[in-house]
Amino acid sequence: MALLERNKLEDIVSSFKDKSVLVIGDLMVDRYVSITARKLSREAPVPVGDLHDEKLNLGGAGNLANNIANLGGTVKIAGFVGKDSQGEWIRSSLDKIGVESKGIDTSDRPTTLKTRYIVNGFQYLRVDREIRSDISSELSDSVVRSAQSLMPECDIVAIADYDKGTITSYLVDSVVSAARKAGKLIIAQPKVRHYMDLRRVDYIKSNEREASIATGISVLNESGLKNIATNLSTRLEYTGLILTRGERGITVFEHNNMSTIPPLIPPNEFSRAVGLRDAMTSVIALALASGANGFEAAALSNIAAAKRADRVGTVVVSSEDLLRNLGLSSRVLESVVQVPLRR
Repeated sequence: MALLERNKLEDIVSSFKDKSVLVIGDLMVDRYVSITARKLSREAPVPVGDLHDEKLNLGGAGNLANNIANLGGTVKIAGFVGKDSQGEWIRSSLDKIGVESKGIDTSDRPTTLKTRYIVNGFQYLRVDREIRSDISSELSDSVVRSAQSLMPECDIVAIADYDKGTITSYLVDSVVSAARKAGKLIIAQPKVRHYMDLRRVDYIKSNEREASIATGISVLNESGLKNIATNLSTRLEYTGLILTRGERGITVFEHNNMSTIPPLIPPNEFSRAVGLRDAMTSVIALALASGANGFEAAALSNIAAAKRADRVGTVVVSSEDLLRNLGLSSRVLESVVQVPLRR
């Protein structure tokens, strides 16, 4: 990678502190219960252990907001929490990191809670307390109004879907129309259920598996990948598609070109870092808001993808992480070739 291009990436990261992101999506809590096993139970073939530690982390759209704030950006957030202790904890935690919670509504639906039981350092079980159906039209209206009121203060809108009900067809249509009218960039991080509702956003950041399910196209080779991009581009009318592909890295489709960026560190087959998806999307959102194109934003997010949790918890990336590893990233990017897409 040429030095000038590396300097541009450094300039993009330096601009993060001047950018504001409106995050709209499912708010949830990641709970970690650490246990030290000491014997096998006589009641069932399971370990018996002593409670060592318990902690809570922001999950879902809250984790995306946390990463953006940790990268130096300003965050506005629209969503909802339940009338429970987890909802109160989310509001308090966001306030502590400087993220305004005035755009968060309160609902009778419980706050999504994911509890991971860690036995002797390894995840043994995960239990989810959640409702996955779409939220009511009344609550959706309220979230849309919150998003519209916060939109003038932001540079880019990030729609973050985790299939927990906040993101609906109506909400997407309303938010995208408002963002287009206000001249704001839009990046969407979809799951499967509402993938094809994300029309007219600027960038979609997804993974290969979900894109394959959403389109019904299998990825057996490079042709399958191109077919997915062509299918989605025609139906969703986006500017760029950024697909994460595990050990195959990140593939970017933009301006009728395809580029694949190899991973800096191969993913662990047996353990996936929690929150890595959000860490990558936070970098992409801030980079796009700072004037980067999709390839440059994906290249920076590739550095975030190399960060692994060095302890039990949710991955959070910083600008220092990106700048410190730009040299390693530059060597990897030297091998990247753009391939034109032919329709």
